[in-house]
Amino acid sequence: MNGALMKATSRFAIAAAFGLVVGVGSVRAADLGGNCCADLEERIAELEATTARKGNRKMSLTVTGQVHRMIMWWDDGHSNDTYYGVDNTNSSTRFSFIGEAKVTPTIKVGFDITIEIEAGGTSSKLSQFDEDGKVGAQLNGTGAGSFNAGNVDAYFGDARRAAFFIEDARLGRVTVGRYESAGAITTIDLGGISAGASASVILVNGSFLLRGAGGQYFAMNWGNLGDPSSNQSRVELLRYDSPSLHGFIFSASIAEAGDYWGTMLRYANEFNGVRVAAGIGYEKITDRTTSAACVTVAPAQTTCATGTGAGPSDLGAVEPEVEAWGGSLAVLHVPTGLFAQGHYLAADFGAGNSAYWAQVANKADATQWLIQVGITRNWFGIGNTAIFAEYSKNEDWGAGNGAGRTYSNAAIPGSTTISGVTGTDMTVWGFGVTQNLDAAATELYLDYRHFSADITCSAACVAGGTTSLSSDDFGVVIGGARVKF
Repeated sequence: MNGALMKATSRFAIAAAFGLVVGVGSVRAADLGGNCCADLEERIAELEATTARKGNRKMSLTVTGQVHRMIMWWDDGHSNDTYYGVDNTNSSTRFSFIGEAKVTPTIKVGFDITIEIEAGGTSSKLSQFDEDGKVGAQLNGTGAGSFNAGNVDAYFGDARRAAFFIEDARLGRVTVGRYESAGAITTIDLGGISAGASASVILVNGSFLLRGAGGQYFAMNWGNLGDPSSNQSRVELLRYDSPSLHGFIFSASIAEAGDYWGTMLRYANEFNGVRVAAGIGYEKITDRTTSAACVTVAPAQTTCATGTGAGPSDLGAVEPEVEAWGGSLAVLHVPTGLFAQGHYLAADFGAGNSAYWAQVANKADATQWLIQVGITRNWFGIGNTAIFAEYSKNEDWGAGNGAGRTYSNAAIPGSTTISGVTGTDMTVWGFGVTQNLDAAATELYLDYRHFSADITCSAACVAGGTTSLSSDDFGVVIGGARVKF
């Protein structure tokens, strides 16, 4: 009996203490009268009702992500400026809900929902004209204004991932939903420098226009001259990933209406203090671009271009085709911290139009390669410090076959049209330093990249000019932090 009394008293004391901790500070809660316990139970029930909880206890839930912001200084040869607090598109600010549950000891089911920054303030959308990164038709007075005001930005809006998976430890994983496809592989980062120096060289300054010797703005931006993909596209798909076998993982995916498929093979291992990561992948896309511009009500679904009926304008068009492959190799000597990493990428474009790989009609085949070398060591006891240099060549991403491509931009009055572009050559070199703060799961970085371009045309590139055109060089310094949680 005394034991029961002591247990009851203990439960009462714990409940009373809990009430004080969560702020149940009313006079009646502190009173030891007859209504005390009922009041505590009511307050505890209110607290539970307002607490965020998982829908069930069977599926685990992890909330993870990162905040990635930076300060950016740029110089286009005629003007320069500093933009503060922008999101770094190399590895955007995002958060994820990830969960999984075991069905059997070897089979599990899970999901991944990842949301990222999508509106203004992202580095790939900034330009000489707009530090908010949402420039558009407003420059010629016909469109909505730029942000340029506080408290108006709707930031989180892009679902990077929304998928579920089923995984067998012996057979592999099947993923269904929006996720990265299998395909062309670019640089695998063993040096730990990708926060500021990603495999794509156009994610920071891609929307900045090229400048001419006379200060004119060309109607071509730096993003037109580089690889528009960097890594595998995120689409609605079915994907398979094998288990690791002697360091090898095979992946394959099919997406859209079967018009986008790819495969890749990755490898990772370590031999006598030398860490190696490599991969190669291929993808093919024949998915058409659908335009609603000529859709009208009619019984026949034939192409508008023929004038014989109505329907989406792509139904009778030439099927587009994009084939791309990319291979990567990275080596890290663990005892010294010396590393070298890079990739080679090639894309072949058929006829037709497609939004994939920025394909337009008669787009020329293109290549890119990148190499990064450096050293990464924990010199200060707080995490690895990586010092590196890099060099990249980007050939013909902005070029067209035959008569070439023409660049004009009505949204930017006064910009100079470039006509008949048949060849583009963009060279990028840079260097930087990344400091890891292991105790805070944070990377600090300060990087510089220098861009130069040469353009070849089928006739005069600009009115009164020649068949070749060199723009002024572009330089950019970025310094920021990627804070993971």
